[in-house]
Amino acid sequence: MPPIRSHSTPTSEDAWSGPDNEARLREEENESYYQKAFAWQDPDGDPATKAAFTFIHHFVGEDGEIGAASTRAAVTGIAVLNGARGGTTIPEVDRQGVWEHLARHLRDADIEPPELRSHPLPLMGVERRSFPLRELRVNGTGGERRIEGYAAVFNVPSVPFWDFTEIIRPGAFTQTLEEDDIRALWNHEDSFVLGRNRAGTLKLEEDAIGLRFRIDPPQAQWANDFLVSIERGDVDQMSFRFQARDDRWTTENGRLLRELHNAQLYEVSPVTFPAYPQTSVQVRAVLGMEVRDIELALARLDVGTSTDADRRMLQDLMAAVHGRLETGPPGRGRDGEAEPEAWRARLAFRERQVMQELAEHS
Repeated sequence: MPPIRSHSTPTSEDAWSGPDNEARLREEENESYYQKAFAWQDPDGDPATKAAFTFIHHFVGEDGEIGAASTRAAVTGIAVLNGARGGTTIPEVDRQGVWEHLARHLRDADIEPPELRSHPLPLMGVERRSFPLRELRVNGTGGERRIEGYAAVFNVPSVPFWDFTEIIRPGAFTQTLEEDDIRALWNHEDSFVLGRNRAGTLKLEEDAIGLRFRIDPPQAQWANDFLVSIERGDVDQMSFRFQARDDRWTTENGRLLRELHNAQLYEVSPVTFPAYPQTSVQVRAVLGMEVRDIELALARLDVGTSTDADRRMLQDLMAAVHGRLETGPPGRGRDGEAEPEAWRARLAFRERQVMQELAEHS
């Protein structure tokens, strides 16, 4: 079978680099040698080459000897099985076997392995994150007004995304600030460019708190109108768009933890609805719904027979539910006022059900 049979070995929590350990493997060894380092084998590949194997998770010495299993690599491998870094291309029928292999190493290290999703949700690609900021303000008067604040904060656990918590580590933006062309937009809209780092109208720097920015907006009426919205307090949060270059996965209190160490930044935006990946009319409409009404709407959904328009509405609805899970105030449950933990748990459960149904009918 392509998933390599699970086995017990010594484990280690030392720092891990998959490419470095794979590079130390000896060339043109036999099949059993490579099976000691990986969790999956391509049945169509040449078993005498490491190219036929994937999900490396064992430390490899400078002499090519294969040693202890890395608990960090095992957690990262399970995260990939669940959709992180774009997921995996191995056959669906092999995911359980790979998970069992990696999970056994974690259990040997007295670590409870993360669960295997029945339908992974890809995380790789361009992502958006939003934060309730320490500050977002307009400084100056007249033609000298500028927008200042933080687009991201370091070392602060995020509200939970699908099944993981995220922390941005200091230095995550160092490379991108030196190399990349970054814009400041309004509400992620390409047609409203507030500033650009290469033009000197967007200044970005890392400090002890996080990613600090200063935007010198254009002398245009639309930009002045946006500044008024910030000054009034109607808009008080920022969002940024990025792609992970180096993220590391561990577990903490039985939950996946993603540490972002290097990210390519595309743009930062003052945003009206920061918790949501979309800002469509449907999402804005859902914002006015009580939690009870959202629950009822979800309960009535028939994913399998819905039209394309219904499915788009569903995606918008799920985006809004995600936002309510992150930042929304406690709403009413079916039996009146509910504690935050109760309605969050209820919505999160239905959210998982709907996403599974979407995957089954896609």
